[in-house]
Amino acid sequence: MSILGWCGCIYVFYRTYEQWRLNDKKLKMIHRLPFYTACSDFLIDTNFFVNVIHTAIYAEVWGQPMCNIICILHWLFLLINLLLYGVIAVTTYLRICHEKYFYRGKYDYKIWVIIITAAIIFQLININNHGPRKYWCNGRSGQRVSFTLLFVIITSILIIICYCYFMTLYTIKLQNSNSINNIINNNHNFDNKNEEIEIMNRLRISEIEKKAAWKIISYILLFILQWLPVQINIATRWTTIRETWTYILGALVTFGGIGNAIIYICNEGWYSRKYEIEAETTNLQVTNNFNINIEDVKIFKINM
Repeated sequence: MSILGWCGCIYVFYRTYEQWRLNDKKLKMIHRLPFYTACSDFLIDTNFFVNVIHTAIYAEVWGQPMCNIICILHWLFLLINLLLYGVIAVTTYLRICHEKYFYRGKYDYKIWVIIITAAIIFQLININNHGPRKYWCNGRSGQRVSFTLLFVIITSILIIICYCYFMTLYTIKLQNSNSINNIINNNHNFDNKNEEIEIMNRLRISEIEKKAAWKIISYILLFILQWLPVQINIATRWTTIRETWTYILGALVTFGGIGNAIIYICNEGWYSRKYEIEAETTNLQVTNNFNINIEDVKIFKINM
């Protein structure tokens, strides 16, 4: 799973570099998000590989203090991955739904300050719970604080991203509906040609909504596929079910790397293409946050 995750991360790194080169060394957030996710997944996969390779070779977990170091890094990278989803969802929601632009700073450093600060706070809460378990260094045996904390964080982040992204999708749909109504109100006298153009505009806007909806839902789907097995793994700890399959579910946290690559291909296709970085001011500018090429919706008057 770690090796598959690495392959997915490397693919996203390569596609991001291509996109960066095509767009004059600039990237839209729709391309930076999978890149940031790939970075955190790469750290998770690398640490997980180091964690389990010792058990695979010597049939025992790492000794101290190495085990505690690996465990601390494991939780830190997991929290960074989770909080990244949450922070991006909230900033997207504020930008589109409330028109409050959050300046992220150069290289989005403000986002990373928030994420890393929150991750360190959670680490301090969990500081006494690191140590070896049966197959890996994932938290001291017998304690439930760390896993209960992780369960609460995953559930909270899932609720946040679902609310933020569905509200974002609703706002996009509302903006597009208002644009169509403005067209209709400004063009009372339709002839057959104008009616045909107006119908084509409706179809094109509907296609924009579908693309935006898929990109939004794809991130939620990736989050669920990566973290739902971990939730089930944690639930089995509360019921004292510790079969081998429960550990396999825990290892599926490394699915993020390959899953991110699959979502990237579904959203962007197999080949990179150049996009306009600066969005023009239009009634539909809101949808440009999802990297959808759109033009002003216009009814062209035909001289009869």
